[in-house]
Amino acid sequence: MTSHTAPSRTALAIAGQRGFGEHRAAYPVNRSHDRAMNVALVALVVAPVPFLAMAWAASPWSSPGAGPSTAGSVVGTIASAAAGLAFLGLALWLGIPGLLASFSHPHATVHLFERGAVAIRHRGGSYSWPYENAQARYVVWQEAWEGELRDRPQLWVTFRDGETICFDGHSERDRAVLPDLAAALGGDREPEPLGELLSYETPTPF
Repeated sequence: MTSHTAPSRTALAIAGQRGFGEHRAAYPVNRSHDRAMNVALVALVVAPVPFLAMAWAASPWSSPGAGPSTAGSVVGTIASAAAGLAFLGLALWLGIPGLLASFSHPHATVHLFERGAVAIRHRGGSYSWPYENAQARYVVWQEAWEGELRDRPQLWVTFRDGETICFDGHSERDRAVLPDLAAALGGDREPEPLGELLSYETPTPF
């Protein structure tokens, strides 16, 4: 299940520098994970608003003709303003840049070229590797969830230095990509069962 996503300029530049040849295919990955991250980024961007509003409401300037603030309102103003400014800093540093990046590149994508692959995520960062320098392992492990076990299919790509990146099959759309992508990267189309694992025992989704 490939997509018709054209390679980004960054992906083409990386492939050109590494001599990977012509672009062959693109696979969208980790869309469920990216969607959850986008929700968190939106929450981060709007988080300063209620705190700054509370700081304004507790300040002596919020009501025309109001007298000097009481000790309680001063403390409330300072506490709310401090929290609001802290969240505002995080929104400017992480939230807004992350959302802008997601608009330009809405989900992580693995681009396959003749002699290598480039994986790019909208939150920033990329991996690139010649096919012979990495091992693709398509697995399925079981996660405890609401008193039951649920399957977690994933594609793990391990590089020669031991680092592993993960393409997750948490959603149905992401799961449908994994067999073809695994085969394209030199792995098996059928997942290897690993039994029950804890999330910290598995790689974090790329």
